[in-house]
Amino acid sequence: MKTETTQVARIVASHMMSVMKHTLDLEELSYREDGRKDPRFKTFKKHLMEDTYTHFRALCDELSELGLVQKTPYDEDIMNGYKDSPTGGSGYINTDEFQEWLTRRGTQDT
Repeated sequence: MKTETTQVARIVASHMMSVMKHTLDLEELSYREDGRKDPRFKTFKKHLMEDTYTHFRALCDELSELGLVQKTPYDEDIMNGYKDSPTGGSGYINTDEFQEWLTRRGTQDT
């Protein structure tokens, strides 16, 4: 696996965003006539997105306390969407120590 794809926060953010998208797609089906235009769907979407972003940041803060990830100096946040960068737009990147551990374990290409 390459360094760009072995970033914990990037992997977690990608999965969380995928789950959120599929949840929204399923919820849309419950509003047959109006779908995404239904005010109830818009409320659901707002709360789901806010909850997803909040829990992702909380998870990354916990991973940061464990020394696995750290905030980047860049103006990135998961709510701003995917970015083609090592962080994936998450705003977090592996710590040097964790990256070295991954490399020693052979989970990185050299």
